[in-house]
Amino acid sequence: MARKGNEKRTPKVRLCQPGGRKFQLRYTCPIEQREIRISTGTHDEAEALDQKAKLEAKLLLGIKEPSKPKKPNGPEMRWDDFREAYRDLQLVTLREKSAIDAESRLAVAERIIKPRTLGDMANSDALHTLQTRLLAGAEGRVIVDEEGNRVRQTCPRSPHTVKSYMASILAALNWAVYMEWLPRVPKVRRVKVSKLKYMKGRALVGEEVDRLLDAVEKVTGAEAADSWRYLIRGLVESGLRLGELMSMSWDNPAMICPRWPRGGAAVLDIPADMQKNDTEESIPLLPGFEALLLETPEDERTGWVFQPMSLNLQHDRKVRYERLKAEWVGKVVASIGKKAGIIVEPAQPERGKEAKFASAHDLRRTCAQRLDDAGVPELDIMAVMRHRQRETLRRHYAPGSTQKTAERLKLYLGTVSKPIDVSQYTPEDSNL
Repeated sequence: MARKGNEKRTPKVRLCQPGGRKFQLRYTCPIEQREIRISTGTHDEAEALDQKAKLEAKLLLGIKEPSKPKKPNGPEMRWDDFREAYRDLQLVTLREKSAIDAESRLAVAERIIKPRTLGDMANSDALHTLQTRLLAGAEGRVIVDEEGNRVRQTCPRSPHTVKSYMASILAALNWAVYMEWLPRVPKVRRVKVSKLKYMKGRALVGEEVDRLLDAVEKVTGAEAADSWRYLIRGLVESGLRLGELMSMSWDNPAMICPRWPRGGAAVLDIPADMQKNDTEESIPLLPGFEALLLETPEDERTGWVFQPMSLNLQHDRKVRYERLKAEWVGKVVASIGKKAGIIVEPAQPERGKEAKFASAHDLRRTCAQRLDDAGVPELDIMAVMRHRQRETLRRHYAPGSTQKTAERLKLYLGTVSKPIDVSQYTPEDSNL
């Protein structure tokens, strides 16, 4: 009986590898009721498993691990310890994509600077070196060459990309200042960037949307094709971001839900935690999107609104996940755009950039451009797209105002013999 009691008190050891870093052994201390974390000091899983077995044996025999000296918190703090603390205490509070991006940029900076301690990174010389090498293309993307070998690109990065990388590094160091591990963040001369006047990608025209829908079956297979066409039509008609569209539910108020109030127009209720601005909001349902939703019979309006089917069906493979993640769905949409041959941004060989094909976000741009082409006032488009500034709309979603301005100038200056219809323009469109 005593042995059984001991076995119950023996904690279970777990092997973890947070963020692809060195393996850790974790268990809950039965006496102190707190989680103990022990670094294995290795990326080798076999070696880590061996340490796990030894630790389990010691815990079973009641052999206490010798206490290790307290790790310093400050500039002398080990960089690995700082990364772990930053991940566990700060990045978990961010949206998933923001946290992933921050981890990726910190990993690139780590490979370039190779810091041993927090202070090694929080150094003006190190930060200037990092910025210079990022601009030169150090630690670029890994690609597969023509011979099938994995090689790392070294093409120069744009100043805008480097600026975003440096912002992530400085955000981490500012957090260290907040935690009183650093006295201050060292100054670094920021890379100068120009103001972008174009969007990465573009809106699709009607013929291109048709080509996209025609290419769906070539990528997804016949059985899943209709569910993917429905998703693409939803992106075009709604103007929602892909993650938002995948979070639409017919009947779960914690998700984004369509609603038809009595005596009023149909709306889309968006919870605060589904918004980039963390604000609960209701926006009008666009007529085309409402018509698309009403294609679903009323007695079938339960659960998720958009449920694209697994691509494993076309290969007679077992479907691993009941619901696909938005990130994976985005990759499939991009594959469909490539199969349709719709280039939204040409290649830039001198910068190591391949041509960009139509993606899910280009379909959001398509919706905004359609509204603009139909003469919908900017303020109403901003309400649907949930933009707070007109510059965002003009720069990234509906930039085609130059031709309209030219037409108005011709009209006002009397250089057009045939009157044009200006009813689509609002006073906000003109600075005259």
